[in-house]
Amino acid sequence: MNIKKFVSKATDGLLDDVFRQSFLVSVLSSLAAIIVTVAAIPHFIDDPWPKVMAFVLLAVAILCVVILLLSIFDRKHHYIWRRIFLAIVILFFGYMCYDGGPQGFLHIWILLVPSFSFITFGILEGFVTAVPVFLIMELFFFGPLHSVLKYQDLSVDFRLRMTLVYLVCLLLGFFAELLRSVAAKRLSNYTENFKYASMHDSLTGLANQNLLAKYLDDMYENRTEGSSLGCLFVDVDSFKNVNDKYGHLFGNVVLIRIGEILSQEKEAFVCRWGGDEYVVCFANISEDVLMRIGEKYRAEIAACRFKDYPKFHITVSVGAVVLPVDESFNFDHVLDLADFANRTAKNNGKDNVTLSKKDQADA
Repeated sequence: MNIKKFVSKATDGLLDDVFRQSFLVSVLSSLAAIIVTVAAIPHFIDDPWPKVMAFVLLAVAILCVVILLLSIFDRKHHYIWRRIFLAIVILFFGYMCYDGGPQGFLHIWILLVPSFSFITFGILEGFVTAVPVFLIMELFFFGPLHSVLKYQDLSVDFRLRMTLVYLVCLLLGFFAELLRSVAAKRLSNYTENFKYASMHDSLTGLANQNLLAKYLDDMYENRTEGSSLGCLFVDVDSFKNVNDKYGHLFGNVVLIRIGEILSQEKEAFVCRWGGDEYVVCFANISEDVLMRIGEKYRAEIAACRFKDYPKFHITVSVGAVVLPVDESFNFDHVLDLADFANRTAKNNGKDNVTLSKKDQADA
């Protein structure tokens, strides 16, 4: 995979909240495992036996590695691993409040909590992570836990500044995630609308040639022994006369109504091929059933009446073909056979359903 494709795929994935959160939990849990392991080393060296804090930190590091692996290989339960990691973040930064280090060095890293929590967990769980860390920090700075701080030389001025900066970081993280989520939602809507428009006909709402090509590709990819495809190529008879005599707006009404009739069969995949032509596909259908459906379509369209022009009626010519889904199956092959069947129906006098055999079309 080249760099452009990788970046494009990664960008598309990060727009999805589940993928983004799982990805960031994977990254942060791996970083947390490294940081906690490094933090455990001084405790192994300096603490007297049984070195409780050292083994606690090592256990947390192992848990972070487990969460990393589960986030990668078990996406089904991603929300569970995410919330366990959320709890680890709260506890670990609580430890950092306790073990602040000379001149509050470790406390500086606590300022990362709001931004990472909102970006990783979203707005609601971001608050669930950032606010408890803030409360724990205040308990160590100004509350009853101050007496148990490992380093007691933190000035009041430093503690006040840390509190204010943390609150600012919390607000900035919240608004950044809020703007990102709104922008991502709008972009997702635009993307979905564009994707839908690229796969559907704007007039009838039916599938267009792009979606038909995808449908046939899926048929080929998922084929099994004995799979077949039935295809009806429906062409409105003398449709140009409709536009010339009644106008294009009424012509659009006719096309929409025909699309509705063709869509009545539950198993039908209906595509507006273009102009006044439609392609209707059925998976694993016999020739007899396909012909019966084609005749039903033909009769219902011929019987269709319109309020504005009660005497108006329209007919269609329907070409039918059933072919195996084998190695020779592809978009062009299917449409060539269906189009040949439709031309045969036209040559037979229009307003009829004609079955074309595969060997006839190949000849």
